[in-house]
Amino acid sequence: MFSKPFITLFFAVTTGFGFSATYAEPAQRIISLAPHLTEMVYSAGAGDKLVGVVNYSDFPEDALSKPIVGSYNAINIERIIELQPDLIFSWQSGNRLQDNQRLQDLQQQLGFTVIESEVKKLSDIPRLIKQIGQLAGTETIAQKQAEELQEKLADIKANYADRQPVSVFYQIWNKPLITPGKNQFITQGIELCGAQNIFNDIGSLTGQVAVETVLLRNPQVLLLGGRKEMQREWIKSWQTYKQITAVANKQIFMLNNDLYQRPTARFINALPALCQQIDQARR
Repeated sequence: MFSKPFITLFFAVTTGFGFSATYAEPAQRIISLAPHLTEMVYSAGAGDKLVGVVNYSDFPEDALSKPIVGSYNAINIERIIELQPDLIFSWQSGNRLQDNQRLQDLQQQLGFTVIESEVKKLSDIPRLIKQIGQLAGTETIAQKQAEELQEKLADIKANYADRQPVSVFYQIWNKPLITPGKNQFITQGIELCGAQNIFNDIGSLTGQVAVETVLLRNPQVLLLGGRKEMQREWIKSWQTYKQITAVANKQIFMLNNDLYQRPTARFINALPALCQQIDQARR
């Protein structure tokens, strides 16, 4: 399908995944297999090179016009082949193992390169944006975006490092009650605000917890993910537990699910507002 004379470029990532791409020129036809990766491609200035995305790739608005190649956990391999990409970004922990493996098996035969990625630290967000720019030939835009995000993370850390700790419960879902664990990027954002996730002893990215345990750990702040119509019901439910400090002090906040549950530039840019909400509990 492609007859480029290839050279090899290596991009090392501290997430533990090695980026190995073979291009004699920047990628021209890119497919993203996760909504957060779609956003990152745009952040890197390469949105016009996207020829395929998965469901819920809804930011920026231009992403809605891109061809759909399935969902992050149910990829249409045949559709991907039809779109003739030269670069595919996949999500290591989100895309199905068998889909990732089939794409890896096909890349040599069909001439595209598959890049698997995983955001394990907040600093991986600007790093990945920068590396997408290197692969897509949009280094100038990507480098500027990455530097701005790195600076913002550093500023937040410096601003809240010495603040009085605040205990926080973040609700992802209600039935069952789901919350992020210690390695989840949401938890890292909370910690950057000088606060502590009351379930940072959960080793997995997310975990199911009991209301009784939330009562026992008694958070000072309740942060609600989910959609707005759900959040209203969740608030009503929590307001029956007057013994929770966050409820007694009216420190329950409905968050924008798209901003705070995707590891993107928007998440980092939204962190100062989250920190300010958490800071109210200190006063």
